[in-house]
Amino acid sequence: MADKHIRENLLITGVSGYIGFQTLTLALERGYNVRAIVRKTLDIENLKRSPLIATSLQQERLEIIVVPDFFKKNAFFECLNGINVIIHLASPLALETDDYDADIVKPAVSMVITVLEAASRISSVRRVILTSSCVTLIPFEWNMAPESERLYNVNDVNTSVEGPFLGAMQAYWASKALARNATKSFVQDKNPQFDFVSLLPSVVIGPDHRLDFDSSATEDSLLQGARASVLACALTSAHNSSFPYVGTPVHVADVARAHVDAIDAERVPGNSEFILSSDTPDGVVWNRDVQEICKKNFPGEVSSGLLPLEGSLTTVKWRLDAKETEEAFGWQFMSFEHTMRDLISQYLRLRERSQKLSVI
Repeated sequence: MADKHIRENLLITGVSGYIGFQTLTLALERGYNVRAIVRKTLDIENLKRSPLIATSLQQERLEIIVVPDFFKKNAFFECLNGINVIIHLASPLALETDDYDADIVKPAVSMVITVLEAASRISSVRRVILTSSCVTLIPFEWNMAPESERLYNVNDVNTSVEGPFLGAMQAYWASKALARNATKSFVQDKNPQFDFVSLLPSVVIGPDHRLDFDSSATEDSLLQGARASVLACALTSAHNSSFPYVGTPVHVADVARAHVDAIDAERVPGNSEFILSSDTPDGVVWNRDVQEICKKNFPGEVSSGLLPLEGSLTTVKWRLDAKETEEAFGWQFMSFEHTMRDLISQYLRLRERSQKLSVI
């Protein structure tokens, strides 16, 4: 990476989250000065468990600001003084609610517009990097009748964004598509002084390094969301997902790396979008590939029953084109085997630790 960018000041949202935490720590490891946004004071205390974050705060290379209400007038704008690059990771999750439009769709779009409008008022901001999603490429209904042989790229767009929504996941897909469209429309219509880079991760898995610094964390702490669904193939049916997953994984470390590498405008062109997904174009078959990886890399744990291989996850084939990403960023995504080795290794460490604690 070009050294001249290291002296720039970054603002990162969503740092208490799975991807955001790894993005923050990587940016600090690279030597950037970072201003991080969190919602609660408790988030700061949890982040400070990381020695790197605690040391960076002491060295004044990191500043963490609590913004309880992202949408309060000027709340985000007031955090931007002296910032050169914004990495916006925060977004509403796909949680069940009584009002999908009000609680998932509208906040996601409003949050992006809030970031872009505030950035346009700060002359020092030259780039905004946003976390989008591969679900913006296809409509939710695609899952019921997938075009499994077609190759999808960043030019594809989910146009099925109107409610009413039948569930939180469908609303989430619409929210990400609308936020992606809003970003492009804002830059095209307003012609701000900054450019944007939108990153579209697929199914993000891999270890959760927040847990490395949490003495109370157990294997159940890791078994959340997509990690639980994918690990079910190595474990038991207790963790089986109620819905199928597209076979398009990506290591969380690669997602964080892409966010930090996107700072470099000489390497990564502006006003552009990039798919983040490994094992392209054909992807993986969850049950088959997870179980093969376990037998190859953890034969002892399979034999002992620590990895019983009794669960399952139905795969929906989805062909993605990530060539443009690897060419622009100059590196290849870690393989699914690498990703699962890292994820299963952390699971086994956490399981061993919790068993030791239960004996005490």
